[in-house]
Amino acid sequence: MNHSKELVDRLVEETGCDEVLATMLLKFTGGDIEGAKRIIEAVPKDIFAVKGKFITQVTGYYGAFFFCYDGKEGNIKRLISVISDDKDVAKFDLALPWQRFEEILYDYARNKKVDALKIEQFKRLFTDSEFISKLANVFKPGAKVKKDVFENLLLDELYNIFADTNIAVKFEIEMTDAFALNKSLKEADYILEEEKKEERSIDEEVEKSKKANQSLIVLKVSPELSPVRGVEIKNLEFGDEIQVRITDEREIADYLAELLGGKVDSIRVPIYTKIVEVKELEGGNVGVLTQFGPGIMGMFKVPEDVKVVTREVAEEEPEVKEVRNKKELSPLLILAGIFVIIVIFIVLIMMS
Repeated sequence: MNHSKELVDRLVEETGCDEVLATMLLKFTGGDIEGAKRIIEAVPKDIFAVKGKFITQVTGYYGAFFFCYDGKEGNIKRLISVISDDKDVAKFDLALPWQRFEEILYDYARNKKVDALKIEQFKRLFTDSEFISKLANVFKPGAKVKKDVFENLLLDELYNIFADTNIAVKFEIEMTDAFALNKSLKEADYILEEEKKEERSIDEEVEKSKKANQSLIVLKVSPELSPVRGVEIKNLEFGDEIQVRITDEREIADYLAELLGGKVDSIRVPIYTKIVEVKELEGGNVGVLTQFGPGIMGMFKVPEDVKVVTREVAEEEPEVKEVRNKKELSPLLILAGIFVIIVIFIVLIMMS
């Protein structure tokens, strides 16, 4: 038990995941902490970590900011800005990793004189629902960010704060995930106490959404078909089990295939997965989402009338084969019986 607790604590510390998820992943991987880390590291990076700084040429303000936009949930998770007449703010290096850049901002806010009124204006505008809805049009997971559009969006907001006709802004954008965000938060003892409280409240909301069946990794899979005895995919419901092959070619998919028993001697073989959702699509197709384990999902699209192999169908197969074998053996037994009778008849004739 203590050994398991140590593994859980280590996984939480090294990845930033919560204790509940760490426990489930270690159970899923059979205590393989490196495998659990591989799963977490393979989580799609759909959070935009934005580092920026600006100068107002007329009014003489220097500012720097950092925030994260969650492309999946559509909100801002972290936001800090420092605004001052100190030229040193302009020297903050945007090439630094976002974790270090954020640390520098918090450290500056804690130890240097800043313009609290301007910072409050900045925070209010950048957390406004209108600004966030505009961000949603610029920051789309999997799509390239249009930097000129984002720059104009930043300038519009800064004009509202400083009423300056000449503002220069620079920024860099990195992609990260919720676990890296949590990990940096736990390591950041420099964070101001009010910010800690705010982040904790955000983390509580994130935790609620995690418990509502959040996916970590979605694998490409292909269902096993059975045109005669199978069940039409559109008739399946949540919790039904079907056979699929993991067709995803990523490295993490190969590891998961081996872990789940879906790979034997380098060959992908069918395994069971539970139906989470069967969603109707255009053109008579359905999109199917399944689950292998905590946060490990599968996805495929097929025509709605396709028949797939369910657990019930697969378990009936041995009985069917046995009946067929009996039917196939019956004629042989008859022939053998006839042969024995003929031999006995010949022997009786010879004896007489």
